[in-house]
Amino acid sequence: MRRILIESARRKQLAPRVNLEGLQLAASSVDERLLELHDALDRLAVEEPVAARPVESRVFAGLSVEETASALGLSRAAAYREWAFARAWLATALSENQKQI
Repeated sequence: MRRILIESARRKQLAPRVNLEGLQLAASSVDERLLELHDALDRLAVEEPVAARPVESRVFAGLSVEETASALGLSRAAAYREWAFARAWLATALSENQKQI
């Protein structure tokens, strides 16, 4: 699911911008944020691979924390801990990315 969403966002970003009677249509900010999340998640997977897996399950597969714990073979507490860490890490990474723009 993650790959499908990312490829869709990339295609929209690369699509030529169209000018219709003075209205310029461009890639939506949702697609841009999704690509930023994808890049940040890739960095997290390199630095903290265990923390990245619950994010993929929760965000891209729509699993609950309990379902994620079961799917990844983690205890419920470990899944919550990794999810909390990953959210904080990603929030910091995404806010730093916004400051650079």
